[in-house]
Amino acid sequence: MRKLTAPQIRKIRKSLGMSKKEFGRILWAAVTTVEQWESGECLPVGMHRRLLELLAQASAAADFRPIVRDPRADDPLFVLYRLLEPLYDGRAARNA
Repeated sequence: MRKLTAPQIRKIRKSLGMSKKEFGRILWAAVTTVEQWESGECLPVGMHRRLLELLAQASAAADFRPIVRDPRADDPLFVLYRLLEPLYDGRAARNA
């Protein structure tokens, strides 16, 4: 994926219907960090960038939006698992 821009990051968050606090929680980032990303003050790198790329792909799928509203989504690991699950499902089928 190309470099994420501040408007793209804001769009991802809003498409998921999340507050900055909720978004930060599932990304393991502080609210101030989310604000800096959305203002363009700094850009996400490493794990945060990859999670945002996965969230951008997932937010386009209608079946992912209910996942972030699931009560279990309070646990960031639940959301991470659901983001990564499609990547590993294909590998498990190939290795079987």
